[in-house]
Amino acid sequence: MALYEFEGITPQVGAGSFIHPEAVVIGDVKIGLNCFIGAHCTLRGDYGSIVVGNGSNIQDNTVVHMDVGTVALIGENVLIGHSCVIHGPCVLKDGCTVGMMSIVSMGCTMEEKSFLGLGSVLIPGKTVPSGMVAMGSPAQVVKEVSVQLQHYNTRGIMLYRELAGRCLEGLKRID
Repeated sequence: MALYEFEGITPQVGAGSFIHPEAVVIGDVKIGLNCFIGAHCTLRGDYGSIVVGNGSNIQDNTVVHMDVGTVALIGENVLIGHSCVIHGPCVLKDGCTVGMMSIVSMGCTMEEKSFLGLGSVLIPGKTVPSGMVAMGSPAQVVKEVSVQLQHYNTRGIMLYRELAGRCLEGLKRID
């Protein structure tokens, strides 16, 4: 993995967390316990801070960054799909899901167990209420998170937590 100190600040990675060898983590980044950071992710804690809560996963090709002096706060058990852009300051509270190829802009909040549909754009300053689904570009709240969708998301979070452990034990470069 590519961990970089930036201006004397070093990323912190919790026990049981896996950062893919082709991910880049720079500066003021705190990754909790049992997290998964996928291939080609970039977490840039150069202008501000990034906090990733326990059990969260940030899937391949995602970029997390923020404005000067601000924080991108990702809660516990958050699922961020492939190829997303998360730009702080923003807050993704516990148990929320960001669908593949979505954008969370500065000043946004995703409340607990909310869901941003794939390919959606949460424009600056918007909030997705707890237990609600937002979709589109710009994203609009369209419905409540169904029990089925909540179970699917919980399963995804658990699968990525397990994958972190499996990768720590069994991922080996062979070239």
